[in-house]
Amino acid sequence: MTRVTSSEFTREFGRYRALAHREPVVVTHHARDDVVLIAADDYAQLRRYEQKAFHVTQLPREVVDELGKAPIPKVASKFDDEYQP
Repeated sequence: MTRVTSSEFTREFGRYRALAHREPVVVTHHARDDVVLIAADDYAQLRRYEQKAFHVTQLPREVVDELGKAPIPKVASKFDDEYQP
């Protein structure tokens, strides 16, 4: 993910527009993340997932793979007694 200041983004818009087709571009303002530029296809995919409810068995494979990589916070161990295999 590329980070760029808003002034640099303005000067080099074409460059960052092209880059956004390959990876998200974070535009900062006063040294803080402000907006993210992504390709329209990526945005449409995000919107589809946002608006659709899935049963766990219907999740797309790439989502299941990413969920498997998510670290489990230590504070979650207080719920271990609720798990019944």
